[in-house]
Amino acid sequence: MTIYNIAIWGLGNHAINRILPAIAEVDELCIEGVCSRNGSIVNQQAEKWNCMGWTNPLEMLNNPRVDIVYIAVPIGLHFSFSEQAIKAGKHVWCEKPLTCNYEQTQKLIELAKKHNRALVESFMYFHHNQFHRVQKFVDKAEKLKSVICRFGIPKLANPGFRSDPKLCGGAFWDIASYPISAILALFYGQEAKVLLVDILRNDNSQVDTEGRALVSFSGGISAYLEWGVGVAYKNEIDLWSENGSFYTDKIFSKPLDYIPKYYERNQNGVLSIENGEKCEQFTEMFRNFIKMIDDEFKSAFERNMILERAKLMDDIINFKE
Repeated sequence: MTIYNIAIWGLGNHAINRILPAIAEVDELCIEGVCSRNGSIVNQQAEKWNCMGWTNPLEMLNNPRVDIVYIAVPIGLHFSFSEQAIKAGKHVWCEKPLTCNYEQTQKLIELAKKHNRALVESFMYFHHNQFHRVQKFVDKAEKLKSVICRFGIPKLANPGFRSDPKLCGGAFWDIASYPISAILALFYGQEAKVLLVDILRNDNSQVDTEGRALVSFSGGISAYLEWGVGVAYKNEIDLWSENGSFYTDKIFSKPLDYIPKYYERNQNGVLSIENGEKCEQFTEMFRNFIKMIDDEFKSAFERNMILERAKLMDDIINFKE
């Protein structure tokens, strides 16, 4: 079994509470070190995980033992940090979205291909069996008509970079990326066309706070997407076809012990409820990422999906009627 040494660049709450513990559960990964500007947090996490700690990123990037860099910094820094890591010869696993600029995403894709490095985007929910169950309904549905996908969260007490336009803050990049990625995965291979977009900003906010979009697919499916920050919590997907409908909650973000439920109705509206299974989606994500390192087909597929997601997000954010 090949063991890959990984360094985590960025030590916010998400990296500390979910990323590092999930990586530690994967036998093929070894936490080589952690990197952040905050020396006290670096020392704390380095001691906890018995690994190296860096406040100077160049020391991390120049360390020949580091095979993979996991980038967990604000979205607006993803491009620069990913570019540095790839040029240093590291595989890059990056928080979503990879960038907030389609041209920058293209550049990173080409750079990864040039240096023969894996480049992946961390949409953890793809790797939970809950999403696989949604895909199963899509695959068996007769003449799927529409999907409604919503993700919204209450106002954050400490929004950090999410309120800074220079760091790609705002609900669109942080929240809308989830439903957008979901519909592209579910209807892979179909051409997507943006029909309507409404992105709003509260009066006292420097960034967008909510939005909605209507997207049609070449297979005849309509997708209504809605997202927001500072709203009542919503995290769901609802599908409707000629022979039935399907609904499930907490499709994107979920606690470790979450057991999903699937609500499916037949053509006559008769409801059946199915219990799913627990799954640590971050751990499963990392196991899948490992498979891409030496598999060019899987790597090429991931690069293509990254580009498709970036293109649709670009089409939505720049939509003009």
